[in-house]
Amino acid sequence: MPVRLALFGFGNVGRALARTLLETKAPFVVTALATKRHGAVVDAAGIDLGTILAGTDLPLRELPPIASVPADVLVEMTPLDPVSGEPALGYVRNALTAGMHVVTANKGPIARAYRELEALATKQGRMLRFEATLADCLPVFTLRRAALPLATITAIRGIVSSTNNHILSAAATGVPFEDALADAQRLGIAEADPRNDLEGHDAAAKATILANVLMGAELVPEDIAREPIDERAATAARAAADNGDRVRPLIEIARRGGKVVASFGPRRLAPMDPLFAVDDFSMGLVFETDLAGRVVVQLHDPHVDQVAYAILTDLLEISGTMPRP
Repeated sequence: MPVRLALFGFGNVGRALARTLLETKAPFVVTALATKRHGAVVDAAGIDLGTILAGTDLPLRELPPIASVPADVLVEMTPLDPVSGEPALGYVRNALTAGMHVVTANKGPIARAYRELEALATKQGRMLRFEATLADCLPVFTLRRAALPLATITAIRGIVSSTNNHILSAAATGVPFEDALADAQRLGIAEADPRNDLEGHDAAAKATILANVLMGAELVPEDIAREPIDERAATAARAAADNGDRVRPLIEIARRGGKVVASFGPRRLAPMDPLFAVDDFSMGLVFETDLAGRVVVQLHDPHVDQVAYAILTDLLEISGTMPRP
């Protein structure tokens, strides 16, 4: 029998996931779909995603209680609230409590309550997966489980913001800051209100997740020192390019004085740095480890379909652990 999915949130990511499910014929059936603005639909026999993608109105005006939804996995893709993590945090908590597995693309719940949610998932004998929260389908948490299970990660540096990396890459070639931002918005990479990216809130949430999940820290996003990506950073990027260097929007996480500290901001890189070539909308991370040495992963020019792919890989992992009749 196919694994039953409840999709909460049906914006760009949700629609990309629906297309991916249809195109790949993956072994899943969507039995519930809920949105904040456009209503919801629940059908234990399965929803016709093609019809939904064509623009059919959803019959239910209110979101159904998660515990009442006939689903094995909640796929949570609602918009990010970087301050509270809600309503996504409540959705994830309620789904785990109801005995569902959870896959989320939302940074808020993992940045705000990872320890609580992971403990709840363990207690319930369910899986909590969140590969898409960090950098589209850049392999991070799957890499940890599959390739670095015994290694201690001692430091992390990386580019996890497509918007900011595009702006600084464009600025280095002389493109005005506002034009580079507008281009990212036109392509759907940057939000209409880009402050979460430019002020570093999005990167701070991601740094928090990396520090807590991979390095055992107990940080919250407010602990992350932030420098904005602004006209000054663009000017620095142009100056660095004139001297053969590049400025990149980096998160940096390290152990200092017995604790984990993290920061985000524009940093100047020399050509030999492994992140030097991570250009435009691309992203990458450098892991310093005790046993595996330095491990570098990169994702070239991702788009929303890669976010959907990350969700799909989490779903496939979960489906592989579920008992079959």
